[in-house]
Amino acid sequence: MNKARILKTFFLFLLILLSHLHLKAQSLLEDTVKRDSSAAESHKPKTVFLELGGPGLAITANYDTRFGSGRDKFGFRIGTGYYNTGANSVFTIPFQINYLYGKTSSFLEIGVGTTFLYSRGSTNGTVFQFDNVTGFIGTGTIGYRYQQEEGGINFRINFVPILYDQGLIYGGGLSIGYTF
Repeated sequence: MNKARILKTFFLFLLILLSHLHLKAQSLLEDTVKRDSSAAESHKPKTVFLELGGPGLAITANYDTRFGSGRDKFGFRIGTGYYNTGANSVFTIPFQINYLYGKTSSFLEIGVGTTFLYSRGSTNGTVFQFDNVTGFIGTGTIGYRYQQEEGGINFRINFVPILYDQGLIYGGGLSIGYTF
């Protein structure tokens, strides 16, 4: 798969996402139903977490939130990561649209997105060997998320397929963070 095809796929996904948001904005009408103001408002949780592996490939700091109110349904995550072994280094910016399905504190997480990758490598690397790459790769996520109802500690473990110009790599991710 060449870089042009990956870019076309990314832009098609972005176009579909933006059209969904646009259509949703058009369907909002004035709410004429009186609501009980004493009912508790649900808020959308915001999560910050550190991740090892995952769509960021290395060690990343991330932010995650939902598009609507509530703790499940559609949302997004964005982060930044860096890893250096001396002769090899990688800088990443992972971005994914994700969907949470579940109740109480346990969720199935499914996501798709892209990661900007800037890596410089050498065959002299003692731990990992990176190619010299600058560009975007496609990422997916399927996994488990533990997120407390009232906020607090957040834990995630995921299977992460990574699509790049030479094929598909199967990886994983493990993260811990805080939900507020």
